Amino acid sequence: MLEKTGILFVILVLLLLFYLVIRLGAGKKRDISKSHEISNYLSGVRILIIILAIVALILWFFLN
Repeated sequence: MLEKTGILFVILVLLLLFYLVIRLGAGKKRDISKSHEISNYLSGVRILIIILAIVALILWFFLN
């Protein structure tokens, strides 16, 4: 069984991997800077991941 800090570390790594997969799937850096839709999409994904990380941190504090 993972300890309390191990669980938080795994959650944060999974969120980082989630972002990296979406970022790599969005295309090249040049395409992202040209497309307003893709840059808006990625900023929305960043906000979602930040919200998920905050919720995970709050739940982590209440873990026994």
